Amino acid sequence: MRCKMKSQGFTLIELLVAISILAIVAVLGWRGLDSIVRSREVLTAELEQTRGLQLTFAQLQSDCAQNVNPFNYPNLPEGRSSWIEPQRLILIRNVFSDDQAPAMQVVTYRLQNSTITRFESISTRDLTVLTQLLAQARNPPDQQVEIVMQKKVQSVEFTGYPDSSVAANSTTSTAGNTNSTNSPGNPAPGNQPVNNGVQNVNQANATTGLQVSLQLQNNDKNMLKIFILGGA
Repeated sequence: MRCKMKSQGFTLIELLVAISILAIVAVLGWRGLDSIVRSREVLTAELEQTRGLQLTFAQLQSDCAQNVNPFNYPNLPEGRSSWIEPQRLILIRNVFSDDQAPAMQVVTYRLQNSTITRFESISTRDLTVLTQLLAQARNPPDQQVEIVMQKKVQSVEFTGYPDSSVAANSTTSTAGNTNSTNSPGNPAPGNQPVNNGVQNVNQANATTGLQVSLQLQNNDKNMLKIFILGGA
């Protein structure tokens, strides 16, 4: 007699075990994919910040390189071409356009609402107009359109460095009064950073270097960059 073959199948317990294993694999795969997506988002944001910093520093370098030399233009407003404040930088720079005579314009960098912006005025060869543009840069109107250079900035500080030879002459001239040399408001000797807002006019004219200290949000490290001020 032939034995009847019984059909073999999965038991309920085996099905439950298989489903549990598939569920665990799916969860692990989802977590891995989520981690990859999050890492990509963070990396993309960091790359955007790095690219923004590169563009900001490149533009600063271009503006600083074309900064007008006040010794060559003694009739500049206040006899100087740079106004360096902790969170604002104002420069008068040369503009060389094709088939046009050289001109000047006022460029402003400032930190507002955690964003570094840049504004450039129209180009002019008229010192009267240049003085008006400088006044507008110091008190910009609300409707002024500025270019966003870097977002998510925690802090920025601009510091000017004077010409060492002029600083040395200033120190020598006040050697008879040591207390006044070290008092606040007097030019710092050597190549120590100074703020143009507290310098005298001669010392302000001699500013030849700019240090930019920038800190981004969620970053405890400051990025330092030094530029040379001076053009034709």
